[in-house]
Amino acid sequence: MKPTVYLLLLIAAGSGHSWAEDRNRVVRVVSVSQADLNRSAPDFLEETMERLERASSFRPDIAALPELAINGAPETVLEPAIARLSEWAKRNSSYVVFGARTRVDGRLFNSAILLDRSGAVAGKYNKIHPTENELKSGIHPGQNDPPVFETDFGIVGIQICFDVNWWDSWRRLKQKGAKIVFFPSAYPAARQIAAIALENQFFVVASAQSGGSRIYDIVGDTMAASGRFQPYAAAVLPVGKRLFEIDFNNAKARAILNKYGPKVEVTWHHDDDWFTLASLTPELTVDGLIAEFGLTPLDEYRMRAAKAIDEVLEGASKNR
Repeated sequence: MKPTVYLLLLIAAGSGHSWAEDRNRVVRVVSVSQADLNRSAPDFLEETMERLERASSFRPDIAALPELAINGAPETVLEPAIARLSEWAKRNSSYVVFGARTRVDGRLFNSAILLDRSGAVAGKYNKIHPTENELKSGIHPGQNDPPVFETDFGIVGIQICFDVNWWDSWRRLKQKGAKIVFFPSAYPAARQIAAIALENQFFVVASAQSGGSRIYDIVGDTMAASGRFQPYAAAVLPVGKRLFEIDFNNAKARAILNKYGPKVEVTWHHDDDWFTLASLTPELTVDGLIAEFGLTPLDEYRMRAAKAIDEVLEGASKNR
């Protein structure tokens, strides 16, 4: 196989589901930070819940908490804390992602638990890559293939803290169709997460024990961040958003704006010759706009160009 084609097949493998399956939803997300909280204090959970209550004013579809947001042994802390978070999820009709230690068949895991809008457990991810200190403390690695989870706004994935160093796991989540990946962590890992978001062209919601919690766009830009004036980040994510090269698409993007105006969002990345396109209304989908205006998304454009390059190289080789 030609090297260029092989490279682009790897890119194509990163979007192994049909884009037509994407839900055209605008998703409201909050990511709570536990910065400046005393994790050993008796009121640690109360202070975390207070921050989550403040975040409820954003009316989120999903709220994210950090790694080990519930602090303590699973036998003594997990069940009552889940009850608190479950009640919040049900009262606010919001999904919740939070980190906790869990025990299964005698094995201890660093986990992230997903609650649905009714407060029921909808899924669990076990950290695949514990640190050396975690392994020494008895934390067991999760299964090597990261799962994805179905929500009413599409497919999501989860990675935890030290997982940030294994980019193949993030690519696997893209292959499985994840449009948003949640990253409960002990620290922000901001530079790496921005690069991972861009490489995979999905949203990343990072929730940190210390430092800021951030929400990243599909090109790696920070959409929102927590800080000293607000202990959570909040953003609206158009989950069908796509990335395009300017070549062959520039005039088409302007035609879309002329026709649909405030129903769409076009963001120009001038120094990269890129733009992103998102729909802001349920009556339009980005897939529909691609079909209507003959747009070519960036990954497909790369594949097309790679095929053309290899055809030229193959022809030159035959003529030698």
